[in-house]
Amino acid sequence: MTTENDIPEGTPLIMAASAPIKLFAKDRRDRWNPTLEQINRSTYDYLKLNRVSGFIDGNVAPYAMLVGFDGTLALPAFPEFSRRDKALQIFNRVLLEMLLGGIYTEAATPADIFQGVLYKTGYVRIFPESGSSAKLHSALRDRSASSIDNIRLLDLKPTTIKDLAKAVKRGRRIVDKCDPLSHEIVLSGCSHFVSGSLAEALTCLWTSIEQLVSRLWEAEVAGKASTEGVPRRGGFLKDYRVWTTSARIELLFQKKIVDAELYCSLNEARKARNDFVHSGEQPSLSATTAALSGLFYLMSLCATDYADIHTLDDIRAKIECRCILRPRQRGPIANDNVGYWREIRPLPGEKQFKGRFTPFDLQFEPIESFDPKHSKKTALRTADSPAAKPRAEDIDGTE
Repeated sequence: MTTENDIPEGTPLIMAASAPIKLFAKDRRDRWNPTLEQINRSTYDYLKLNRVSGFIDGNVAPYAMLVGFDGTLALPAFPEFSRRDKALQIFNRVLLEMLLGGIYTEAATPADIFQGVLYKTGYVRIFPESGSSAKLHSALRDRSASSIDNIRLLDLKPTTIKDLAKAVKRGRRIVDKCDPLSHEIVLSGCSHFVSGSLAEALTCLWTSIEQLVSRLWEAEVAGKASTEGVPRRGGFLKDYRVWTTSARIELLFQKKIVDAELYCSLNEARKARNDFVHSGEQPSLSATTAALSGLFYLMSLCATDYADIHTLDDIRAKIECRCILRPRQRGPIANDNVGYWREIRPLPGEKQFKGRFTPFDLQFEPIESFDPKHSKKTALRTADSPAAKPRAEDIDGTE
């Protein structure tokens, strides 16, 4: 039993964890090289995963953001940071800067914001709640994770705090050029894309596209338009009911701010978004990829003062290649592409299975075989449903 006297003093923290596992070292001598046996037996250096590696500028001056060796981020649990929504906003901006600076990361979720305590020894005790990333970090720190989770720690190459700071600085220059932009929505769109949640990805990506189109519109059209002698012209140019996103993109194209390649990506994404909003049609991988491309082209455009839409192509490619829906080669995996493997338990029906089991002859059958009235009920439901109504391709105010 632990008493109050047994609990060491420390600084309360508000923390965040995000996928995938990232390691940040003090310097190049601060290595991470557990063996496969240590991973399988959970005898790796768990203390290092609980250790602080350094600090970076987390946009909350005069305070610095703490960085753990296991990739967790932390701030002192002051009132201005301790609210979950506020902390999530701060951490996700830094994570977006990290992504745009060249270090792949996904968004932190509200459930991945948790409390911790920094001891004077330089180690951090974390208290995760329900988030999958937070619970994984806790289990790995405690050496209580399964071998399937432990394997994530194998062959990881740490990034030094110095290189992390450089990446965040590079990403911050891009983010600053794109503001005002909802950083957590951009990052969530990328994370949903990777996980294959295309509807959620398209919604977030298109929202971010609209924000950047509005930024370009204000900077290059509404902000430069003379209102002398034309009453209420400024208000007219800012009226979203008249200047929908599609109309704004068209005029930006005519002004040669948006080129044909970007225009085509935005058009494909816009159509998929409208189809989803108005008819519930699930977006395709192709259309959602077009939205991802369109967003990164727009961010590149803003970051380079309209000089180049391909500046962030390498970052976008890292996101695209991680999407679980991307086409994969079928058939056996070549031996030279296998780093580690373990045998899975055989099941009845597989030739490797040996033993006794109770057979269950199960085959798919038509619904009518056990519900003879199914066809009649389906016909009645169809007859009672309202007829589909035609809609316009684009509806003002919902683009």
